[in-house]
Amino acid sequence: MTQEIREVREDDLPFLAANLRSADIRELIAVYGKPDFLGSLRRSADLSDQTLVGCPAPGEKPVMLFGIRKVTPKNALIWACATVDLVDNRMAFLRASRPIIKRWFEERPSVDTFTNFTHAKNFDHHRWLRWCGAELLPARRLGPRGEPFLPFIIRRQKYHV
Repeated sequence: MTQEIREVREDDLPFLAANLRSADIRELIAVYGKPDFLGSLRRSADLSDQTLVGCPAPGEKPVMLFGIRKVTPKNALIWACATVDLVDNRMAFLRASRPIIKRWFEERPSVDTFTNFTHAKNFDHHRWLRWCGAELLPARRLGPRGEPFLPFIIRRQKYHV
């Protein structure tokens, strides 16, 4: 079977919040200042133009949550988090990442860049972002705790669209 990428459903969020990877827990606390993971995921999903989940197979529980929000005519924010079960399914979702990013550029012809930031200690996320073509920029202190985050940028021309 192959993985399923679909729109998030409300009943996905409690499962995702209860099973987040430790790196994503650390990042959400650093961004929002409190350990309200379900509230943080709901807020992120609600603020996004599109929020998707990745499931190992159709009908299975999601292992990844990701979204996009156009913030200016030329820029959109992208974000992602995952459960501890992503490790068992990482290759399938790694292969799906670039086509999703390419599709998001195709669906948003005016957007030249996707940006956001990632916790400086979220090394797995950094590797994934680089694999997706992201440039990681020097760290900045962000969030209510002033923790270090690396801004990143993915440029349209990397995807030839």
